[in-house]
Amino acid sequence: MRLELYGVLTEVAGQTRLELEKPAEGTVAAALEAAATACPELADHLPRVAVAVGDALVPPDAPVEEDSVLVLLPPVSGG
Repeated sequence: MRLELYGVLTEVAGQTRLELEKPAEGTVAAALEAAATACPELADHLPRVAVAVGDALVPPDAPVEEDSVLVLLPPVSGG
């Protein structure tokens, strides 16, 4: 499973993507927990991210597969 990072997430993690094994629970929420474990610098930001698969935003209980690509979108601010 691949997580693509954008904005502040890239800055904090120091990379644009994370490659992780699919979590046992197999949900977006579990994938975010795995990301926080793999890259603790992301932990404070993950509760506020939107997650997309393809062109669609997905809820925390959406299933993920081993070949899933999750796009993590941080909140946007500014004007």
